[in-house]
Amino acid sequence: MKKKLLVAILVAFLAVPALVNAEIQSWNCAADGDHAIDIVGTPTWTDNGDDYTLSMICTQNGLLGSPELPGHISGDFIADSDLDPTVLIAQTVDNHTDFSWSDYHITIGMDKTFSILTTGVIAPANWTYNVSAVTAGTIPNGGGPGYVGTINYSIGTGNSIDIGQSGDFGFKVSFLGSVNFTTELIPTVPEPATITLLCIGALALLRKK
Repeated sequence: MKKKLLVAILVAFLAVPALVNAEIQSWNCAADGDHAIDIVGTPTWTDNGDDYTLSMICTQNGLLGSPELPGHISGDFIADSDLDPTVLIAQTVDNHTDFSWSDYHITIGMDKTFSILTTGVIAPANWTYNVSAVTAGTIPNGGGPGYVGTINYSIGTGNSIDIGQSGDFGFKVSFLGSVNFTTELIPTVPEPATITLLCIGALALLRKK
């Protein structure tokens, strides 16, 4: 009797389909057309089996302090169910601004709740980064109410991204089913107070020597 019961439970268990992540059936992304950031060529899409990678090369344009500097890229992911696909959004960004970058900030907003994974973040060599928790907020570039998270990069012990050079930035997002998204990309330099402190520190080291 017990043996028959065990067999019945096993058959019932095998009949239940395994839970897997949703499959993304289509996607698109594009810059918003103000040329603060432009996508070069066609982004590439890779199905890695368990997750996906969206890769693109961009040029970031603008003058230091100009209001049009934040670049915006918007798009969507269309999934076949409400399970949670994971996408690595990877960007090589060319510096076509008029200043060297020592910080970089990416804010991403979606119209459904999502998470930014703390693993798999792409950053320039020896740069540091931190990932903020996703909270309810306003999607960048007039996207309306939704959910927003940020990845803040800083130079660390690495080199600045000078005019004409490029940096690699990327992060993984996991979301529920089909979503619309917008990313806001802002390169910056240290605030004047920070620059002053760095100069004072450098002078102190020279005096010790």
